[in-house]
Order: sequence, then C-alpha cells, then structure tokens
Amino acid sequence: MGRYLASGKEYVRHHLPQQALVSIMLFAAAPLLAGVRNLSVGETARLLDFYVVLPGMLLLIPVFLPEQDKAIRDLIRARYTSMGSIYLVRIFLNVAVMAALTGVFLLGLERGGCDFPFGNYFMASLAGMVFLGGFGAAAFALSDNPVIGYMASLGYYLFSFGAGAKYLGNWYLFSLVSGSYKEKVYLAVTGVALLAAAIVIRVQKTR
Repeated sequence: MGRYLASGKEYVRHHLPQQALVSIMLFAAAPLLAGVRNLSVGETARLLDFYVVLPGMLLLIPVFLPEQDKAIRDLIRARYTSMGSIYLVRIFLNVAVMAALTGVFLLGLERGGCDFPFGNYFMASLAGMVFLGGFGAAAFALSDNPVIGYMASLGYYLFSFGAGAKYLGNWYLFSLVSGSYKEKVYLAVTGVALLAAAIVIRVQKTR
C-alpha cells in the first residue's frame, strides 16, 4: 500500500497540478465565452453539455503520460509495483479533482442566480466528462500516442455537436439540453468501461 501512496504523492507533486491548472483556467474562462448569471434550466444544461464536459479530456487522457518516459517506466518495474494499480490511483485523483472543480463551478452558477437541479446536473456533468476522457484515454492506450487520444475525444465531441443526435442514440453527448438523463447513465457506464479497457491495454504494452 505504501508504494501506491508514494506513487500517488509523486503524481500529485509532478503531474496533476498542471492538468488541474489548465482545467481551472477553462472553467474560469466560462464567463468570457458564455453567460453564467441568471440562466434558465435549459441555458444551464446547454452550458454544462457543451462546455463543462471538456475538462474530462484534460484530466483523464494524460494519466498514461508519465510512462512515455522509458526511465520512469523502468523505475516502476524495478520496484515491482503494479502498473494497473498506479493507473487506478491516478484516475481516482483526477476524478476527485474533476468532481471538486465541477462542484465549485455549479456552486458559482447557483450564486449567480442560475436555475437548475444541482445534484442531477452535477452527476450528468461528471458522466459526460468521464465518457469523453475515457474515450480519449482508450484511444491513447491503443495508439500509444496522446495526440491521438485528444483527437479522438475532440472528434467525438464535434460529431455529437453535428449529426450526433441522429446517429449516437444513447451515447449522444448533449442529451441534457433536451432534459434527458438516460443517456448520461450510458455515458457514465461506458466511460468507466473505456477507462478499465485502457488500463488493461497499457499494462499489457508496458510489460
């Protein structure tokens, strides 16, 4: 257990702050790009669906980046530490940051007079973020290229933005705008499955 705690501390010290900072900047830019005061339920849903899902890519796709450095990969192997467990620790930390930032952002919307069901919208936002990040993480794991991971997530986002409602069905990214939560359940479950698959793929590749 101590080795995994040490690995988590190392990740928090050297990697997570950069990802968190970029995500904070993205959240902070929301007032410049869209209204965040006195929004209706529908307007708030649109903001969360189209904008707040984006930090999922920033926080979940990079969980495999440290091992791109062969020296770090060899050091972890030398310590007889399970790579799968290390990835799980990183994902847990990143999801915790994701949840905290989303919660703070929604509290800010509430204070700004926006009308929305906090709990439902909080979970719906996390579902979209986990799916979009998991989709990119799986693409990264398969390709061994982080750029491919970001491109895959962005491509899915753009497809959803265009013709996605017609073709994606339960995996449509922006269902909250229409008041539907069912798709968010599919996104959450699929996102977790994609992250699990990405871990398995990366563990096999780093052996």
